[in-house]
Amino acid sequence: MRFYDREREIRVLKRILKDFRIAIVGRRRVGKTRLVEHVFKDTVTFFVPAEKSEKEIIASWNEEYPSLNLPRVESFREFFSFVFTYLKDKVVFIDEIQNFLKVNKSFLYDLQRLIDKHRPRLVVTGSLISVMKKMIQDEKQPLYGRFDYIIKLRELDFKTVYQICKDFNISFEDSIKLYSIFGGIPKYYETIEKLESFELKSFVKDMFVFYPRPLYEEVRVILKEEFGGEYKTFFSILSAIARGRNKQGEIASFLGRKEHHITKYLNLLKQEFEVIERVTPVVGGKRGVYKISSNIFEFWFDNVWRYNYFIEQGNEEMLSKIIDRKLDLYVSRKFEDLILTLFKNNVFKFNYSRVGKQWGKIKGKPKGENVYEIDIVALNEDTKEILFGECKWQANVNAKRIVKELVEKSQFVQWFNNERKESFAVFAKSFKKRLKSFEGRPVYCFDLKDLERVFKLGKRKV
Repeated sequence: MRFYDREREIRVLKRILKDFRIAIVGRRRVGKTRLVEHVFKDTVTFFVPAEKSEKEIIASWNEEYPSLNLPRVESFREFFSFVFTYLKDKVVFIDEIQNFLKVNKSFLYDLQRLIDKHRPRLVVTGSLISVMKKMIQDEKQPLYGRFDYIIKLRELDFKTVYQICKDFNISFEDSIKLYSIFGGIPKYYETIEKLESFELKSFVKDMFVFYPRPLYEEVRVILKEEFGGEYKTFFSILSAIARGRNKQGEIASFLGRKEHHITKYLNLLKQEFEVIERVTPVVGGKRGVYKISSNIFEFWFDNVWRYNYFIEQGNEEMLSKIIDRKLDLYVSRKFEDLILTLFKNNVFKFNYSRVGKQWGKIKGKPKGENVYEIDIVALNEDTKEILFGECKWQANVNAKRIVKELVEKSQFVQWFNNERKESFAVFAKSFKKRLKSFEGRPVYCFDLKDLERVFKLGKRKV
């Protein structure tokens, strides 16, 4: 697969001319190694496997680069002392540097001294977010302050995923579905390129359900490695959030614990592991809810891990039927997230200062009828403009009916109610009936063709 995106990271890396030390942090499969080798053509890559001994690893590096006459030594200290001295014309690339902690933890102190002495052109990558943050950003650790640049490599955005899918002749609708499941992890789209033919549901089930189901195990291993010995507690919390039990009290009840007992774990998932985020209403809300920040992790917990007993029993067909039944419902939730992200990235060029979801209580209503939720609220505090949006992963939507419901719910949003300028937007697969205005207020309707046109032509003003 050809190289996509990463323009911002490439600009940063190409500005560096002479000696440099760079750390690139990002989850497995996100494209760290590909980025380094794309930018720096004169790299010597030393991958650090956690399962081998120091002596074995050095021997494998010698076998990989016979022409470089690397030293046949038994310690990392001697090896990199040679490399930094005699390969100054190369970019030394240490891939998965956090694995030194499992092979020879004390070498990091040697590496600190070697960096200070030789000032090599050095790039390191690591895929365990919490471990890498501690290794290179904790002032008590030996590598603290040794890197000129620390780059956090995120998943590709939807615009890039759409371009990849377009190059593979995959429809815009299937692009949204794929992004909802696999997020912006390039490796999984590279898998599609290798297929003779592509059908979305078959591909998803081959990846997660039917033997050898490579991503069923891969996601579990990635998360277990990140979370360490307490992974079962973290898995239970993420399972609760994926099932919609996303308030702290609901999560605690799911685990059978008191709320204050899970505060530590929620903070770790949010701040150290960067797996969840806390979302609050745009207007008048302090008590937030938690959501899983990675699409593939959310899909895995909600649709695969939740039913893993079927896989353990060898009943793949039952899980296949569950995914068939639930897939559209799952994608509908992620469609809301996608549209919200497009607003945040100013794709529609709406002049807002804040944007997000909105929910709250309705005073005077009985329990069970006293809450409302709006998919998108975008507002401008200077001009007192506010837009209310609804996302429907459905075809032949009646926009008038949706906007009428939006107008009713908008009354519960207490924000300059007598002064604000309101507008409404509906996003759907397709419309049975569109609308341009409602009771004198602008209405914007976007179906999948409109959204695809936005990406083809650039930003569209709302």
